[in-house]
Amino acid sequence: MALLDSYLNLITSQHKTKNKYMATVKALLSHSDDIFSCAVYFDDEFDLDLSTGNQENILGAIAGVDRTLDFQPDKGLSPVLDNFAYRNLIRSKIAQNMWKGGILDLKDLWNVLFGEGIIIQDNQDMTIDVVVIGDEFDQITKNMIQKGYIVPKPQSVGVNFSFADGPVFGYDMETDTVKGYDHANWLDPAPKVSFGYDVEDEENALFGYDKGYWS
Repeated sequence: MALLDSYLNLITSQHKTKNKYMATVKALLSHSDDIFSCAVYFDDEFDLDLSTGNQENILGAIAGVDRTLDFQPDKGLSPVLDNFAYRNLIRSKIAQNMWKGGILDLKDLWNVLFGEGIIIQDNQDMTIDVVVIGDEFDQITKNMIQKGYIVPKPQSVGVNFSFADGPVFGYDMETDTVKGYDHANWLDPAPKVSFGYDVEDEENALFGYDKGYWS
């Protein structure tokens, strides 16, 4: 009742002794504490870093994305996103809504979202190549990237995605994402498939010893 008490303390001494007056003031102000408490915590409830459940679903609806994906992710993962993946999707949608259409703008947005590197090459044929740098992306996030949920793009432009665990090799370059022989990896354009014991499942990217990779 801190808010109510602060207002009652403003009443002068000549009125404080009037019981009916004080009771009327208390009755009028008694609801203000609940409203104040709601307002104080309202921002936290809908803060994207703190929200969960229904609050997060509402934020997603405002941004224009649903918790349930409209495709089946690889490896039999559920299309219903958990809180972590859904927050990434919401942030990405907000970034897409704010994007001005430039490659440099896209790199800046990506760094704000994930803190990882990204390489973008305009092929001058209505396609772009996008290399996502970093080993922190789980399977569901990679699928959302591949399906165009994460990286914004101009209308009618095709995107070719690749993933790299660290900086990729480039001649005579030394940046966070492109380095020389000693500090970079060759970019493998073919997506790696996961190892599965006694499994040959092309749809879910699971293969045996000869084709699969530990993941």
